Amino acid sequence: MLIQLPVMIAYIKFTNLKCVAYDKPFADFRQCKLKALSRNTVALFLHVQLFQVPVNNVTVNLDVYRRANGYRPFMFNITVDFCSFLKNKKRVPFGKLLMDTIEIYSNINHTCPFDHDIIVKDMVLKTEQLQLLPMPTGDYLLKISVAAYNDYKATVKAYIQVVED
Repeated sequence: MLIQLPVMIAYIKFTNLKCVAYDKPFADFRQCKLKALSRNTVALFLHVQLFQVPVNNVTVNLDVYRRANGYRPFMFNITVDFCSFLKNKKRVPFGKLLMDTIEIYSNINHTCPFDHDIIVKDMVLKTEQLQLLPMPTGDYLLKISVAAYNDYKATVKAYIQVVED
């Protein structure tokens, strides 16, 4: 006798976005906003203007938090040399999953050097992307800190909600 478990379908959406540039002569945010497309669909727009190009030494720290009496660390805190990561994404599975999503909507689809502005346009999180992650429903914070030449230049905090349908 086969027992069939109910399939839980959830939706995932952005709820807030905060961008901070620490070194404005190096790079600054021209745009950092969310736009509601429908009740459960929110698009992310991000435009980082680079003033000192080319950039060929980038480090990224990816930190995930879950809200439970404030935001608490949850499952991932990864720091990678972004230039070498782009050459072989399979080394960091969670980073690969995130980059596979981001590069569809952005111009971060090549290895270093970066000699142009960084643009993420109309990025929408889809339920299918959630299926590979063991994420229970709730509110999350995805914090991405970016360093160039071993000096942190910016942080992007994307607040995300995972809801059971």
